[in-house]
Amino acid sequence: MASETILELKHITKRFGKLVANDDISFKLKRGTVHAIIGENGAGKSTLMNILTDIYKADSGDIYLNGEKVIFKDPMDACKHGIGMVYQEFMLFNSLTVLENIIMGFEKKKRGLIDTRANRKAVEEICNKYGFVLPLDACVKDLPVSLLQQVEIVKILYRGAEILILDEPTSILTPQGIEGLFKAIRFLVQSGKTVIFITHKLKEVLAIADAITVLRNGKLIADIRPEDANEEKLANLMVGRDVLLRVKKEEKKIGNPVLSVKNLSVKDSDGNVRVKDVNFEVRAGEIVGIAGVANSGQKELIESLYGLCIPEKGAEIYLEEKEITHFSCRERRCSGIGYVPQDRLHDGVNSGAELWESAIMGYHIAHGFKNSVMLDYDDINMFSKKIIEEYAVKTPNQHAIVGTLSGGNIQKLIVGREFSQENRLLIIEDPTRGIDIGAIEFIWKKIISLAASGVGILLVSHELNEVMELSDHILVMYNGKLYDGGHSGELTEEKIGYLMMGGAHDA
Repeated sequence: MASETILELKHITKRFGKLVANDDISFKLKRGTVHAIIGENGAGKSTLMNILTDIYKADSGDIYLNGEKVIFKDPMDACKHGIGMVYQEFMLFNSLTVLENIIMGFEKKKRGLIDTRANRKAVEEICNKYGFVLPLDACVKDLPVSLLQQVEIVKILYRGAEILILDEPTSILTPQGIEGLFKAIRFLVQSGKTVIFITHKLKEVLAIADAITVLRNGKLIADIRPEDANEEKLANLMVGRDVLLRVKKEEKKIGNPVLSVKNLSVKDSDGNVRVKDVNFEVRAGEIVGIAGVANSGQKELIESLYGLCIPEKGAEIYLEEKEITHFSCRERRCSGIGYVPQDRLHDGVNSGAELWESAIMGYHIAHGFKNSVMLDYDDINMFSKKIIEEYAVKTPNQHAIVGTLSGGNIQKLIVGREFSQENRLLIIEDPTRGIDIGAIEFIWKKIISLAASGVGILLVSHELNEVMELSDHILVMYNGKLYDGGHSGELTEEKIGYLMMGGAHDA
């Protein structure tokens, strides 16, 4: 029954040194419902879910499952109690098949050997019961993101999950993909499963949730029903102030081309052509947005523009009037190109080093810190503190290890570093991925301001709304090619989404 409590957290508190990540949090989760948990980065959402899945131990407080107090031995024990989590960063092995990924660690065996037939039958039964259509023998690396997400959901269902925690599940989906996910979630709930939905997209919260819990600075601020809320009210509860949910773009001057790309084709590491004879420009003061589902060629396109891979013969890349086709990453940065990478942990920071080291990464090459022989630590500390303060990076200080920060705060650190330089061109991938609405508002304003100052901006984002809100001109990438998505406001979100899925390009 939907009114039955399946999970209850009582007075959960968790500290990390002086930081109180969860401060006396209590809430109930009803069986057969979708319960959204929202809040800014650092509000305590991830910590609370990590306590629930026993990655962290609470300093105080209790967990009750089906009315019984539970103390998990380890994360696997939490899984055996029916709690499964689909993380924002998928936990899949690219070289294995869908079936192998789903059953890994929970294989059914016969006489000590993996019983392939029994495993396949069990997975097929789950897919049939909950309406998932998966190519079980396909290699994971060959699947689109929307299917990878379904693989993760089926994986935790296979492990017996009754409570499914979905962390930012729509961050890289098209509008059509989001609707498909919501259809799956509704079916799961109708079948008796319970879903915890963690997101920063307030429109989606209102569309899918039966109940909403708002966290702010480690405290539970409100439990609210969707029918009693709207986007503005939820944003205010999350941030503690009024938040603008739309950007205001003023008239600006668009100058000459800053980036010119001609006849660009790029192969991936396996020799497959992923970018196919692409031509486009980004002009001074212009924001050109590229929309597209994952693995459409955006990765290889951006890598070739920043010098991380070599394009095919015949390609020409110009920064203003200078050809930079064969420039190294260092030469491109020193020429005035900034880069916010999509993979923040592997490409954006050194997660095992102190924050200040990542704060100056690249900046010290292009601009230096006064002394050409030795690092000027006073200057470095000032620069690092400025980023921390201006971009609201939640950290004890600039000496904290980057890997201890939340994903959203790492993102703000990278964005702050790249936006604090005097670049002529900014290549930005998913600038607001996994961050809260207050920070999104701030970063969007920064991007608009940078463009107004004359910086050319190439924005690649899996957030279609972000591309449509910020861009002066939209391009759609599908199967390695670029298609015209029109100027700001010319095409609807649905039409852009249709192009992203390979629909007729005269839409």
